[in-house]
Amino acid sequence: MGLLSPIQAPRAITRESVAESCVYAGQAVVATLVILAAYRFAGKPGGMWAAVSAVLVLQPGFRRSLAASAIRVIANLLGVGIGVFVGLHLPDRTVAICTSLVLIILACEFAKLDAGVRSACASVLIVSVGSASDPLVERGVERASAVAIGCGMALVLQLVTQPIVHQFRRGIITAGSRETTESE
Repeated sequence: MGLLSPIQAPRAITRESVAESCVYAGQAVVATLVILAAYRFAGKPGGMWAAVSAVLVLQPGFRRSLAASAIRVIANLLGVGIGVFVGLHLPDRTVAICTSLVLIILACEFAKLDAGVRSACASVLIVSVGSASDPLVERGVERASAVAIGCGMALVLQLVTQPIVHQFRRGIITAGSRETTESE
């Protein structure tokens, strides 16, 4: 029993799983490079948060990416909204952060956003703990827009690469079945 075995996925490493990993790696790199270049060109901060969002929501298949994007955007909008609102009304930063965390967890519970609660909490912390020299509302807008841009980039990338990915997968599967037939 290896050190990682308790947390490893119960699956085999196959030609298809390696191909899927290669596709994900390519999409993650392209999304990151395009987003960072666009932010640099626009002279705007927050490019890394957009890249993080893109990489987090990339999934095998467009529908899964769309679902992950929707959850991430909604959770972050809720987190930003609650974090900014509470931060503007409670002068003590620590009290505001703690209050915001309680409120966002309850909001996610009542909205049944189980898959988004961690992202919403992270959003509250990112917005609330930011530099005091950056106004709270600006941090919130930057965070919300970066998440939306990153998720949008992931979805566009999925749509553009879907035909290529489909052909790539078919080629891998075909090559694998040829090797099996030849070895029999």
